[in-house]
Amino acid sequence: MDEREQFRRAAIEQGVPEGEVARFAELIRFRIHAWRREDGVHAGRRGGRPRLPVGVPWPTCPEGSPLPFLLRLDCAALPRVPDLALPADGTLLFFLDQEGAQDVCGIENEKAYARVVYVPAGAETVDGVDVLPAGTDLGRFLAPEHEMYAGLQAELPDWLDRSEEWLCDTQIKLLRDLPHRKEMGALLEQLWPERDGWIQHDVFVGGYTISAQDPPETFMTDRERMQQASSLPRAERLVAQYEEEQRVVREWVPLAQFGVPDEEYVNARFLIRHDDLAAGRFDRVLSFCEFTE
Repeated sequence: MDEREQFRRAAIEQGVPEGEVARFAELIRFRIHAWRREDGVHAGRRGGRPRLPVGVPWPTCPEGSPLPFLLRLDCAALPRVPDLALPADGTLLFFLDQEGAQDVCGIENEKAYARVVYVPAGAETVDGVDVLPAGTDLGRFLAPEHEMYAGLQAELPDWLDRSEEWLCDTQIKLLRDLPHRKEMGALLEQLWPERDGWIQHDVFVGGYTISAQDPPETFMTDRERMQQASSLPRAERLVAQYEEEQRVVREWVPLAQFGVPDEEYVNARFLIRHDDLAAGRFDRVLSFCEFTE
């Protein structure tokens, strides 16, 4: 029995109608929350020195400079997450040049300044530093190092707490169809207690995107569909925009979200399509570096 089924059974036992439970459960996303405290399973390491497969060069930006290494996730140790097809073993290495990403300021261009490298279990590896040019100033490309520990959390979309004046008709109807949503939200918290966390210090895998401004899904929508929606009356336009953004949310998932070290207002966010994740196509990851200042 997975976590979603566990929630469904518990909610029905509390007397919530099964149809309402099903609608609410569709909104739940589970995520891995990793932190520095030694509480939970070992999940990986922030910073330090990466180990790359033999023959794989250190990722570089278009100008030829190495991309800073920020995070390693140990896939075999991570909690299993419903609807998140992470590799069963091996490691994921995350590289990002946030300054380069800030300068190009665009989805496709930013991809050149971010990289995810998957290292299969059992692969022969070398210290990534050994493949850098002699005399490289390592301080520029290695983040401060510390271990990460993780647990599983349940997450709901933030619009559930907004007043109806900020919602489209589809969202309003859904809210009215969920009269027990507060009770079910409390049940989620009981089953998977939320730990205090901050994206600047912690790492989040799966779930919903964390955004101080417009979420990445806003920029990933189909331009033609959004253009067609712009000519509709306001109520219909809001519904069309919401449905298109939900299409993107269903198709993509945050592979990792975390603050960039020593950059108080910069968050790294790596997104991948569910089918690419399942197939191990990490070269198709997109970066959405967020600058919150």
